[in-house]
Amino acid sequence: MIIIILVISIDALSADFLCIVDEKYDFGKVYSKIEIDKWKFSAKIEDHGTSAFVSRCSYTNSVGQVTCDRYKADRIEYDENVNIKKYYIFRSQYNIQLFKDLSFIEDNGRGGISYGKCQIISP
Repeated sequence: MIIIILVISIDALSADFLCIVDEKYDFGKVYSKIEIDKWKFSAKIEDHGTSAFVSRCSYTNSVGQVTCDRYKADRIEYDENVNIKKYYIFRSQYNIQLFKDLSFIEDNGRGGISYGKCQIISP
C-alpha cells in the first residue's frame, strides 16, 4: 500500500473554503452538539491570494435556511513559522485563522469563539 501525504502551504493557496463549526463558546455558554447541528454554524473563506471575502453563516428561522453575512477582509496575514493564514475584518472586530491541516478558529470579536474543520470547495 502506498500512502501519499499532501502538505499544503496555506499562504500559496487561492481557493474557497467551507468551514463547519464543531465547537462554539459564547460569553461562558458552551453550545451543545444539538444546538450546533440546529443552527448550522459555519464560515466561508473566498481566498483570492491578495484579497479575500469571509462569510459568517447560520440557520435563520425567519428565512427557513442558512444565511450568511459576507465581508471583504481588511487584512490578511500569513505566519510562515506555523503555516497559518489569518483574515481580519476590522469593523466587526472579527477574525478567522486557517491552519495547514484545514482546521480553523473563528473569533467573532464579541466574546465568541468557534472551532472546526474546513474543506476546499473550489480551487
